[in-house]
Amino acid sequence: MPLTFPAHQAAVLPLKLWRPRWFDGTALVVGSGAPDLFNAFAFVDTFDSHHWDGIAFAVPFTVIYSILLRRYAVDGLFGSMPDFGPLRARSYRVLGNGRPHVLVTLLSAFVGVASHIAVDSFTHPYRIGSNLLGLHRVLLDGPFGPVTGAKFLQYLGHSFGSLLGVVLFVLVVSRRHLGEWYGHDAVADARRAPVRDHARARAVSILVVGIVAGLVWGLSNEQFPIFHLGLTLVISLLVIGVANRPTPITKGQTPSYGGGGVGAATLATCPDISIPHATTSSMRSDERSPRI
Repeated sequence: MPLTFPAHQAAVLPLKLWRPRWFDGTALVVGSGAPDLFNAFAFVDTFDSHHWDGIAFAVPFTVIYSILLRRYAVDGLFGSMPDFGPLRARSYRVLGNGRPHVLVTLLSAFVGVASHIAVDSFTHPYRIGSNLLGLHRVLLDGPFGPVTGAKFLQYLGHSFGSLLGVVLFVLVVSRRHLGEWYGHDAVADARRAPVRDHARARAVSILVVGIVAGLVWGLSNEQFPIFHLGLTLVISLLVIGVANRPTPITKGQTPSYGGGGVGAATLATCPDISIPHATTSSMRSDERSPRI
């Protein structure tokens, strides 16, 4: 497979950029990686995460995960992250303002999952795509064994596909697509909205638990634990978001920014720090939330 993230997302993000109201970007991103997560259950002989039974699990998982992430976790998750330079990760807190129609989320989940399976059919030998194009033939002997046409496409996916995925994620912010979809003021408010105290410490603790759980799960089944780690980390991200979900500010409270307390004197001397009239979570209602 190409790297589950961000290579597979490069195949579906252009759909969101092309027709933003036709697609749920969160479901596209989650769905395009979901089939690999279910490779953790490869020890079940009758289960193929990249076939119809995999779709039957991956699509509902994507729909449920996307809804939970958007409604309960996106503020806390991206609020507790570093901004990662041009990626401007904290801007993605505004995703919580979106309320796509459930049919849009369902369609996007299916498209994301199907895109993953379609791409992998050409990057794995003896699958439909590689059989159709004869990609199982050996092209050369590499340092780690024979390189087939399918394996060569896999290497391209690891490198250029991942690079393209990062560029697309950066473009979503740097070209102000989030502002166009949700409103520039909403993005600005989301970026500076308060987060809970010790958010990053809590996030690191949950990540460590997720990593340990994935390693133990994979090794106990005598398997290389990469997919087990992937699934436990994805679940850990949701837990981080819920655990760090901002609480409404009551009168007289001093909010905290970036996981650390900011005193009133500091706020008074730093004009670039402002207190929003309400947190993004308190402003969300179906009437004011964009269907995007």
